[in-house]
Amino acid sequence: MGYFEYAWSLFFEKDKFKTKLLIDPTFDQPILARDEVGFVIVLPEPITHQEEETISFLGYRFPTGSEGKLLVVKLFKACVFHLSAHVAVSDFEVYSDWEKQKDNRLAKFSESLVEDTKVNAYILTRYPDKLSDIAFANSLAFKRSRSLGRIWNPASRVMGALLMQLNMGVIKGDVRTKEWETVSQVMNQLTQLRRKFIEYFASNHFNDDKMSLRAADETYHALECYGPVLEVPSLPHTEHLEHSILFPQYRVQPDNGASEVFSKCLATLGEDSTDAQRRIEQKAVEAEAFQVFDSLSREKGKEEKILSRYEALAFLTRFKSIGFPREDHTEFLRTRAATKSETRRLISSLMVGFDALDEDPRKMYGVLDLQEIIQVMASKNPRMDVFMRDENIGKSYAWVVLLDASRSMSPIADDARNLSICLAETAKELLIDSSSWGLYAFNDRFLILKDPTERYGSKTKARIGALRFEGLTYMPDALHLAGEFLKKRSENLRLVTILSDGWPYGYSKIDDALKGTLKFLKKSGIVVIGIGVKTNRMENLFRTNCAVKEPRDLTKRFPNLFLEASRGAVGL
Repeated sequence: MGYFEYAWSLFFEKDKFKTKLLIDPTFDQPILARDEVGFVIVLPEPITHQEEETISFLGYRFPTGSEGKLLVVKLFKACVFHLSAHVAVSDFEVYSDWEKQKDNRLAKFSESLVEDTKVNAYILTRYPDKLSDIAFANSLAFKRSRSLGRIWNPASRVMGALLMQLNMGVIKGDVRTKEWETVSQVMNQLTQLRRKFIEYFASNHFNDDKMSLRAADETYHALECYGPVLEVPSLPHTEHLEHSILFPQYRVQPDNGASEVFSKCLATLGEDSTDAQRRIEQKAVEAEAFQVFDSLSREKGKEEKILSRYEALAFLTRFKSIGFPREDHTEFLRTRAATKSETRRLISSLMVGFDALDEDPRKMYGVLDLQEIIQVMASKNPRMDVFMRDENIGKSYAWVVLLDASRSMSPIADDARNLSICLAETAKELLIDSSSWGLYAFNDRFLILKDPTERYGSKTKARIGALRFEGLTYMPDALHLAGEFLKKRSENLRLVTILSDGWPYGYSKIDDALKGTLKFLKKSGIVVIGIGVKTNRMENLFRTNCAVKEPRDLTKRFPNLFLEASRGAVGL
């Protein structure tokens, strides 16, 4: 279980189709956005630095020991709970008309205060046991924050004070009298709003859109007198709004989290749990922390082992690198849903062909089959093929699917992804042994989507969903790597299926290189089927080919090519 699976296990509303959840190690604060279907959440990934013996996450540096891992997991959980609550209850579209003709930064901050008030009320009402992790994250942010007295911009100072007062119940440093009056005024409004939200979530009979808009508008007008707004502060474990100087980088000590600030944060959020309950929760989190880090370590080890095998072969190619794409499981699910019917047809068509190949045809001479003779005589059928075969022909398959993910494919990227998922789902159904097939993408890099040593699970599917179409088209090199994998296999049929627009490009004499690679594959007994995505150009490159304008064409044309290759492989 990596961070992706762990995050989904913590989510309040687990709709992987509507909510896109991504894990990205390059971010240092969560992102909350929307696409045409629903919310998009990007969570940073904790990174272990072995040389420094630290774990970096959200701008913090934790020690790598057991206590440090525990704190990282608690902070990760706080991120998930906060953003998951936004998915459950927030509708930022409500503010779209209100934002017009307003200062974008100040409007964004006002909306954030209102929606965070709603989120905290939702968690308190529905999931009070989650508040301990959020209080820990809040207390850690308080320790990390700059003193408000050191922030010279009045608007930034007041916004920082509001952020602390709302989430921690205390501020760090001093603010001026007028500023404190504004903070108190806004907090009184938010406190009343919080009570109404709690009533709403307890009863499920309250429309809060107008109330949220009114609160955001009042907050906006209370703050707009403080001059230019230069930043939009947000807590490190909540969604990124804009650059802010309020939270500099911070090195965490193992004892951070059990303090008066934590107790104050807990009380501000409204939790009332005993120390005994908290100790029980602590032990559960410790077990989770070790499980997550151990699982992640195993996954990284497997990926490094897979990469080491390919890197040994990379010297035979011109690829700039070999690696894994990032992961987007939701995009995979959405694409698969769009191709589900055609995938079923393709699988059904190939299954029928496989059944025909696997039949045990009778011979016209040899040892009589008594059962067949009885059936022929009873039916008065003039058949003479009532003799048994000497032996059955065993049929086995090794299959590699290559997807051209170069820049020239970007205009038809959705079609290419659809077809690759059709073939992957088909391979999973037809080839029971997952080690007998692999799925890869290529441009001027070689991208491993599913290695034969991996099962076709959520991780491999997420790689397909995250695939980006960019770079040059090193087609001969991709085919060569596929051939190196397949030539070591002993199956009857060793097949490479390549999806492309038929334009190899990237270095001089690439067409000659492609011809040489195809000769190498033919000599090794490897069959290549070229599938042209919305093009007929593959017929210029591959002897066995078909053009696919839409998924239905794949169902019509590919099975015949696949089964013809199968017959040739087993001598039928």
